Amino acid sequence: MGKRKRLGQAAMLALGLWCAAAAQAAEAPAGERTVQRAGYRLQAQQQGQGPVAVVFESGFGQGAGAWKQVIAELGADCDCIAYARAGLGGSGSDGRPKRIEEHLQDLEAVMDSLAPHRKVVLVGHSYGGLLASEFARRHPQRLLGLVLVDPTTLDQRHAFKRADRARVLADDQALLAMLPPPMAADYRLLVEQLDSADAAVPRAPADVPVVLMTSTQVAAEPFVLEETAPGKAIWKRQHAQLFAGFARGEHRYFATGHNIHREDPKAVAAAVRTVAALAAAP
Repeated sequence: MGKRKRLGQAAMLALGLWCAAAAQAAEAPAGERTVQRAGYRLQAQQQGQGPVAVVFESGFGQGAGAWKQVIAELGADCDCIAYARAGLGGSGSDGRPKRIEEHLQDLEAVMDSLAPHRKVVLVGHSYGGLLASEFARRHPQRLLGLVLVDPTTLDQRHAFKRADRARVLADDQALLAMLPPPMAADYRLLVEQLDSADAAVPRAPADVPVVLMTSTQVAAEPFVLEETAPGKAIWKRQHAQLFAGFARGEHRYFATGHNIHREDPKAVAAAVRTVAALAAAP
């Protein structure tokens, strides 16, 4: 089930041409890369020599390995770049939790270092989807398009707190009790930013092609509000509002949990190809 915008014969033709070109690309083994930042290094993995560069931005607390199955599905079709944000995986840290703006600066450094002078398809899951959306608003000229995998939205905490403030705060405490201290500090700073009045201000998305992927599964034993039936209804409305601002793309729904990229990696790989085709279409 999905909603489409301007995906016609031209885009499908471009998709076929892109796949044909990709099939001829030489396959390269995964390569470890590092990106130097002030006071720390980011660990990245780069694989493939395909015609389209794809940069992956993981969800909160996840490293580059979260995209292993999607990258395998893309094979040699793309030049795939996945990395771990500061303090995650093999990436270093300066010991400070990072604000959204600092994460965006690190993402830009990854692109500058590993995909210089190239437009990329930017793929983001959950918090990584929020970063991808915000990066696109600031730097649309750097992108072919976006794949947003069950993304966090900037104003979602305001929406959830209007529905059930007590549950949101209780969920925060339950999550903080499970997180190691550095990640707990990251989470507190993220909550502070998403609870701010600025996060509730509507923002126009970037004019780039997008595939937005939304999970619809209600958990049998919900851990947080987002996994309940009322929470999932809010989640879907948030995504519908986000998608409404884009001029080109598709909104696809999946009967999965939050980690669509793990449950259905073929679908995420297909979304990357769709975005590349939309970007190539006249």
